[in-house]
Amino acid sequence: MSDHSPISLPALTVRRQLLFSLFAVALLLAGPAIYSIGRLQAVRDIAFELHDRHAASRVAVGELRAALAEADRLQRSYIVTGDSATRAQMLEALAETRASYRRSAAPEYGVSDLSIGRTLNELDVAAYRIDELVQNGAAAEATDYFREIRHLYGDADEAVDAMAGAIDRQSAEATMRAETIAAAAVTSALIALVGALAIALILGFGMTQLVTRPIERLRYAMSRVAEGDFDTGAPIEVSRRDELGDLARSFESMTDQLAELNRLKAEFVSKTSHNLKTPINVIGGYTEMLDEGLFGELEENQAEAVRGIREQVEALETQVRQLVDLSRMEAHAFTLREHQVYLADLLLGVQRSFEALAKQKEIHFEISTDPSAPATIFGDEDRLRNEVLGNLLANAFKFTEAGGSVSVQATGSPEGLVIEVSDTGLGIEEAYLERIFDSYYQTGNGKRAAGSGLGLAIAKEVVSRHGGDITVSSAEGEGATFHVVLPVAGNETDPQTG
Repeated sequence: MSDHSPISLPALTVRRQLLFSLFAVALLLAGPAIYSIGRLQAVRDIAFELHDRHAASRVAVGELRAALAEADRLQRSYIVTGDSATRAQMLEALAETRASYRRSAAPEYGVSDLSIGRTLNELDVAAYRIDELVQNGAAAEATDYFREIRHLYGDADEAVDAMAGAIDRQSAEATMRAETIAAAAVTSALIALVGALAIALILGFGMTQLVTRPIERLRYAMSRVAEGDFDTGAPIEVSRRDELGDLARSFESMTDQLAELNRLKAEFVSKTSHNLKTPINVIGGYTEMLDEGLFGELEENQAEAVRGIREQVEALETQVRQLVDLSRMEAHAFTLREHQVYLADLLLGVQRSFEALAKQKEIHFEISTDPSAPATIFGDEDRLRNEVLGNLLANAFKFTEAGGSVSVQATGSPEGLVIEVSDTGLGIEEAYLERIFDSYYQTGNGKRAAGSGLGLAIAKEVVSRHGGDITVSSAEGEGATFHVVLPVAGNETDPQTG
């Protein structure tokens, strides 16, 4: 019992596809060229015919006419003079007429039915008769006989004219045939060339689509993955049996692995954040009780240590909350509770949250509202206050030394509400500005590198979810200004301020 396995055809690689297309295009373009060469060969044959046969026949006809005229003249002269030299020239001229007649190829021009051959023979016979009479001293009889056969030269001239006409007609016909072939060849070659170019363009376009379409789809899928979206939804062609199919399958495998790693990371962050909350809350509770004296009065240095512990616990709580928010954002479970938000209440809450910190760090803190700012916006007040303005101000106070200033200014613009958070702190190097809002990204070393690198990423996500935008302008050593733009479509400005 034999095992019949299916025949596997070799994969048509991209290189083979391109070579096949180039070969097909070359064949298409070679067709008109070969046809044109064939037509040019036909025109060349006609040119050779005109140059060789017709031209030679014309020359022979001219020589025949000249030889007849010379024979006529010499024959009359011989009758009068009886000179032997003239006799020899006369016979030579008659012989030349026969040779010229043979060179003219008269039968090829359809003049074989003419009597020129017979006429030439009769002229030869008459010449020998005249020679005989002259040799016998009968010049008068020779003269009379010449008058009788004189019409033979006229007949020969008419036959020569007929031959010349036939040669001219066939030459004209050959010329017209060459012109017709050339014109038809030009037209046919142009049509064939246009058709070949059209087919070549269609073939080239199809091949371009065949190669570039999967590359474009793969590029789109890669850009989605680069943005953190592992569910690309792009129909990459993994079924192809060429290099592009191999690349698509490798990319799909890589994307699956990255998605799994991202899921494991999100799961780890979520579980770790949840597990950290309990000990952090316990530590925070005990430090609060110690600070309130529930376990006895603390000495000054002990109280200072407890306050330091509380500050670190609060920093840990902030980082854990940011990790939770980030994991929710990456899992697309980040939600907003949007409602009408009064700008004055939003800014007042921010001011209360940071007044104590400003006094503690001896930093001038100011919040101002321009009359052009809208009275209300539509959004999530808690997230705008904590994740956006809270993170921006926390960074501003962190990187501003005592004696510096931090300000918040709200204005209105055609784009909506603009909130600018400015400080006179360390500033940000230009090289870091493009990635300042990336997750886990920290600018430089030292104090700037402190923290988790999540606050600005979360702030940007919250602003984007509100349909707004956030940018930064800064120079190292000259502070930084963050610009937050929030749309206010459908909201009305305060009649007292707008």
